[in-house]
Amino acid sequence: MRPLRAMLLLVALTAATGAEAGRLAEVIFRPGAFAATGEVTRYAHRREGPEVRGLQLVPEGELLVTREASAEGPRLALVQRVDGRDQPVASFSAAGGDPVLLWFLENTVRSMATITEGSPFYIRNRMREALGAAGLAEAEGPVTAELRPFAEDPKRAAMGAFAGLVLRITVDPSAPVPIRALEADTTAAGGIYRETLTLEAP
Repeated sequence: MRPLRAMLLLVALTAATGAEAGRLAEVIFRPGAFAATGEVTRYAHRREGPEVRGLQLVPEGELLVTREASAEGPRLALVQRVDGRDQPVASFSAAGGDPVLLWFLENTVRSMATITEGSPFYIRNRMREALGAAGLAEAEGPVTAELRPFAEDPKRAAMGAFAGLVLRITVDPSAPVPIRALEADTTAAGGIYRETLTLEAP
């Protein structure tokens, strides 16, 4: 849970820095961004990659986002479901930004650090910078932003296929659940790591 909080802080700093924040961050991290009216929102989750120690592959899983009442106001509880078992992730204030992307990015950070034996702190910071600089095209309905956080990184030679990592973030700014799909993909760079999160209902 602690790394996820670290990602939350980093992205919150990004979103608060108006000169650096692109419209993508403004959509996802605006107050109350996740405004689903239903009790539970479900995302299909998959993670493909090499067989290395510490990397949990997920052939078919889910991320559940449950809206809960509390004395401090509504909260969003995230639970990862793998092999039929529920693994609580964290709980966030519903008045804040959408926590789904934070969870996904932290998964990508951990997976990359495990596979490359790189520093999760360094990777997390590069993700934060890429997200802060990302723009979003004006469109009716869902639109996809593509981020390449390590395209010009001075340490990319040590990153293998992750040097060509592509993050695809599909959002619908007008929807009560703005994040429609997320993808972290190294296959175009010759890697086999690929992780996806897809909204299961409109």
